[in-house]
Amino acid sequence: MGQGPSQPKITAQDRAIFQLKQQRDKLKQYQRKLNSIVERQKSLAKEAVNNKQPEKAKFYLRSKKQQESTILKTYDQLDNLESLIGTIEFKLIEKDVLYGLQEGNKVLSKLNSEMSADKIDKLLDDVEDERLKVDDVLNMLGMGAGLSNSEEHEVDEEFERLQKEAEDKFDIKLPDVPKHENINLPEVPKERIESPPIEQAREQAREQAREQAREQEREQDRETDRQTHEPLAA
Repeated sequence: MGQGPSQPKITAQDRAIFQLKQQRDKLKQYQRKLNSIVERQKSLAKEAVNNKQPEKAKFYLRSKKQQESTILKTYDQLDNLESLIGTIEFKLIEKDVLYGLQEGNKVLSKLNSEMSADKIDKLLDDVEDERLKVDDVLNMLGMGAGLSNSEEHEVDEEFERLQKEAEDKFDIKLPDVPKHENINLPEVPKERIESPPIEQAREQAREQAREQAREQEREQDRETDRQTHEPLAA
């Protein structure tokens, strides 16, 4: 089973403040009690005056005056207690602030020790050593050194050649524009050209069809006559 939350530790300062606040509360209760006594004595004094009892009235008034003097003293004691409580609480706050400053100073000192100039120089040296190791590996693989001037020139020439090939590939030559200034074109006929009527064209077509049919009939007749005369000749 899990344990419950731990109780906060009560310090001596906490006990002192608690006791002072208890005394303050008791003084306030005592003040309220004295105020009620004062009001009661004032009421009794008025009653004695009304009853024609001057000595009794003065007795109540003297007692009332003593209670009022005691109340004033309790106010002074309350002021002292409140001041003492406030001073202790403020000192506790100062203590917490001082503790926070001390802890912050410790953390700052630790960070400064971790980031000292010697450690930074050592870190930079380690980084430089690792970079040199990488350069050595690249040199072993033939990738570390840069190109020479001649190699750079060859690269530029190859680039220009490839660029020219790409431009020639998309260079489409168009035919030259004729240089003749005056070109003689046929004149547009001025007279209106009338097409034959549609009915006339149809009649011509029918006439041609009839002529072809008659020609076929004549051809068939000639073929029949030829076949008829050939057996007789034999």
